[in-house]
Amino acid sequence: MSARPAVSVPLENGPRVRLATVSASLTPPVSVVVPCYDEAEGIPSLLERLETMEPLGWEFVFVDDGSGDATFATLLSAARTRPWMRVVKHGTNLGLGAAMRTGFAHAHAPIVCTMDSDCTYLPERLPELVRLVEEGADIVTASPWHPDSVPARAGRFRSALSRTVSRLYKHLTGQDVHTFTCLYRAYRRDVIERTQFRATGFAAVTELMLRGMLSGCSVREVPMELGARSLGESKLQIGEAILSHLALLAMTAMVVAGRRARGRIGLG
Repeated sequence: MSARPAVSVPLENGPRVRLATVSASLTPPVSVVVPCYDEAEGIPSLLERLETMEPLGWEFVFVDDGSGDATFATLLSAARTRPWMRVVKHGTNLGLGAAMRTGFAHAHAPIVCTMDSDCTYLPERLPELVRLVEEGADIVTASPWHPDSVPARAGRFRSALSRTVSRLYKHLTGQDVHTFTCLYRAYRRDVIERTQFRATGFAAVTELMLRGMLSGCSVREVPMELGARSLGESKLQIGEAILSHLALLAMTAMVVAGRRARGRIGLG
């Protein structure tokens, strides 16, 4: 299949994006959404690793979230010779949550994964998550804070923030899930179609899983090491992340308290 020229695709209530795609098939078994922002330095090594997964017949949807470097040019050039790649571009940086929504809108498969572009989680382990969805789970997440996972090698503050808020979410929801902040996941398609999330930044990852869990979705975890970034810089804005998680914690507490109250009066 030959590559198609880039076209403009209007999104509902959103910006116009440029889509440059090559699709391995009309109905791939798995779609993998890969948000990218100023990742030109690391894209070649990521693509080299993803090449080994080509026999699986999956499609990879790369969303360039308004990068200021050569990320889009690098992806577009690579897609011309890789039929398993699809490339979408935001004109400006809109945030991780917006990139996820754009990627979901262009994913075709019954199972949809999301993964980091910096290889802090091993791309080669995605089939482990997919297999658990195939076995019946609604959401499967990598879990660096699971008791069976090896210690994380990521930045100390990032790790502390993720571990702390995950413990709070675990306590509020009462579910035996240890990690709520990880992008590296697999979803049953109907989960992302029916679960609306509003956050535009990094907290969107947590919000999507929380809303899914609160609506009855089953979650499985795969213990996995959170590695250190070897190329480029983290885009996490600590202050913004803290404020977003405080809002999500408040939302979760209200929903859980409301359900408990309805249960006490026989309405739940």
